[in-house]
Amino acid sequence: MENILFKYFENRYKDTSSSLNTNPSFGPVITLSRQAGCEARKIGDLLVRELNKNQTHKKWHCVDKELLTESARELNLSPAKIEHFLKGHENNKFVDVFAAFSKSHVNDVKIKKTLKEVLLSLCHDGHLVLVGRAAAAILQDKPNTLNIRLTAPFDWRIDSILKNKKVTLEVAEEWAIETDENRFKLFYTFLEKRPGNLDYLFDASLNRKHFSVPQTVELIMYMAKTKGLFK
Repeated sequence: MENILFKYFENRYKDTSSSLNTNPSFGPVITLSRQAGCEARKIGDLLVRELNKNQTHKKWHCVDKELLTESARELNLSPAKIEHFLKGHENNKFVDVFAAFSKSHVNDVKIKKTLKEVLLSLCHDGHLVLVGRAAAAILQDKPNTLNIRLTAPFDWRIDSILKNKKVTLEVAEEWAIETDENRFKLFYTFLEKRPGNLDYLFDASLNRKHFSVPQTVELIMYMAKTKGLFK
């Protein structure tokens, strides 16, 4: 299944990147930004299944790690090195790591540019649900998109992490705090100006404490239809 999905995105990226200047359309795309423990991938997968129930022409796909894979191929690097950048490490440490492991020096500016280009190319043809990767920042001025923020109280998110990851309470709390900080930094990496907060990037924020995964998906589908992403 992973090989089939990867081949799909490889072909899609090549096709759309070569036609960016000839095809004015964009999307539809739904982005899911999230705090740690909000089960965004579960929501993304179910959302795609529900969207495809009535889709006869072009199927929706959920994108997460696939963006790392394609960006790594473009830069001739391993996905792990791209993920290092996405996790918000300091630039000097980042450059040292890449200089040590890469035959040709690749800096954070080039990686940022490639990630943005790959994401925009994949989104150009639409029918994508993007999980994380600061997609809302990159697509903030693009039409035919719905940007959703998934949040929840810290205690609720820790319980969710404990249930899904089977780790200790201490590990769960440390992971949640560090992950949230890194995701916050990543958004600012792709923004030209540093705003006071990121609320303006999102069409809506949903508190996972009050909505199950199916309920969250139902709400997102309603908002996507209301915004005109599909009929």
